[in-house]
Amino acid sequence: MGSRPLTMTQRVNCRSAKASAENRFTGFFCCLFAFVSICPYAGARQSDGAAPKQTVRSITTHGNTSFSRSEILSWLSIREGAAFSREILEQDLHVVRTRYHSEGFLFMSLDSLSVVSESDEGGVDVSLRIQEEKPAVLSSVNLTGNKSLESKTLLALMESKPGKRFRHHFIERDVQAILQQYEQSGFPFAKVSLEDVILKERESEHDVEVVLRIDEGDMVRISGLTIEGNTVTNDNVILREARLQQNEIFTSDLPARVQQRLQRLQLFSSVSLPSLFVREDGTAGFLVRVTEGNPNRFDGVAGYVPSSRAGESGYVTGLANVQLRNLFGTGRRLSARWQRENQSTQEIELRYHEPWLASYPVNADAGFYQRKQDSSYVRRSYDLEAEFMLTEDFRLGASLAQHDVIPSEGLSAVTVSENHTTTIGGFFLFDSRDDALTPTQGLMYRMEYRTGSKKRTLSDVTTTSSTQRFGLDVEYYMPLFTRQVLGTAVHAREFRSGGIEESDIYRLGGTATLRGYREGQFLGSRIAWSNIEYRFLIAPRSFLYLFTDAAYIVSPDFSATGGAASEQTKIGFGAGLRVDTALGLLGVSIALGEGDTFGTAKLHLRLVNEF
Repeated sequence: MGSRPLTMTQRVNCRSAKASAENRFTGFFCCLFAFVSICPYAGARQSDGAAPKQTVRSITTHGNTSFSRSEILSWLSIREGAAFSREILEQDLHVVRTRYHSEGFLFMSLDSLSVVSESDEGGVDVSLRIQEEKPAVLSSVNLTGNKSLESKTLLALMESKPGKRFRHHFIERDVQAILQQYEQSGFPFAKVSLEDVILKERESEHDVEVVLRIDEGDMVRISGLTIEGNTVTNDNVILREARLQQNEIFTSDLPARVQQRLQRLQLFSSVSLPSLFVREDGTAGFLVRVTEGNPNRFDGVAGYVPSSRAGESGYVTGLANVQLRNLFGTGRRLSARWQRENQSTQEIELRYHEPWLASYPVNADAGFYQRKQDSSYVRRSYDLEAEFMLTEDFRLGASLAQHDVIPSEGLSAVTVSENHTTTIGGFFLFDSRDDALTPTQGLMYRMEYRTGSKKRTLSDVTTTSSTQRFGLDVEYYMPLFTRQVLGTAVHAREFRSGGIEESDIYRLGGTATLRGYREGQFLGSRIAWSNIEYRFLIAPRSFLYLFTDAAYIVSPDFSATGGAASEQTKIGFGAGLRVDTALGLLGVSIALGEGDTFGTAKLHLRLVNEF
């Protein structure tokens, strides 16, 4: 029989059971369980010469009121009808005691265990006799040593509440919650130890009073960032993108935020999680190690569009985009893009990016764009943009642009006239995606508005009209199951003006918008399209995917009569594969539009190479 607990007030002093800063709270309740006496099983009887291959005929429990027989049997490894093993049975008894203790029955004991075998060939009957005793109920949790954080604030974080059954694993989780709160408040070296456990026996329960001692340590402020591993990128580029304020208070999520900020530069193949160090003078700093990646990128797409008419041959479309993303190690960027939509239509674009203008969190961009639309017209644009980085996720920007349209000789002015447009606008951007090239989670939201004045010259007569442009882009990526990601996107554009011409409106269709159709196949003054991709990841940057695209298009009537605008909806779908190879990210996809067969499907190849 197990020894009976004393009925007087018992005080257990555990001041020596302090958790180290590394292990936090290992062995939290060793002193408490040293106090509790556990009765080993007694009175086991087994017939002499029992065969080692006997099976368990029955398992019975007695004295259990708080847990049903089925619950207790679910804790055991032995099963009725299975082979009997005393070693496994002893392990199961330990499990039963542990489960009872973890649920607040600190003085529970197994008073007797009977194992009976009627013959060498018979089964084994196992009988567990349980004395649950009174449950332990938490009466209070007292905190000592805390000066910077109020006890009320810390107690609100705890799962353990007075009046509830005492569970030691709840206390352990509560200690972790307290430590996390201290880390978030600038005290990463705080310690919490169990100082006292006071047990008082009542008529129907044992009251438990827990006393936790807190050693807050000193508040840590980050005085600087030490960088290792950069060979091309200047230190000041990394320091400004880290966005550490002088003597910034350390918080538990600060290292991860600094790491994410540096990863978004897309200049490094790896960025370590900053580690905290303390100097001899007591000041603290971060150490981050980076590995230089390939800062430049080539993005190429090639597509084949089969003929839609008998007797005609198909043609090849293409896109080439070259980005130099770290000029002279300063983080400045220069990019050039060329795109061919069909045999006689192409675009060119040049852009320059100046980060942190005059050392302020402001980025400036300048761009040139030209589109040659078959034999109809040439459109040229010049623009300037400035964006203010509120945080690493939020940005506000303003833009100024000039657009010139030069029609071909002999073209009807109803469709396109010579015109000159000046616009100003602003935009808002939120981007929390974990990776801009291969996101697996996060949201990107961009909204833009521009207004301007358009001067149109027709038959030596100049007229002026106002213009408005609206733009919306939303992308959301969500991990679903292991190595599976759902990507969704919604985009919308609208142009308003008193005199809408073909050169003003948007073109939809192709690899970047509505797959399954020719590049720029549809024209619209109001367009919206959505993309849904289900990705099966086979490597960090490689995946198989299925996709569905849908679009809504409102097209104005450019005829001399100026009829009503037309509306249409389109849908495309297909599948693709992207693989991270030695040459870069190689992607291939096949897309079908409405009415397409595999013979008229659109095939796209894409290569993203960093050098």
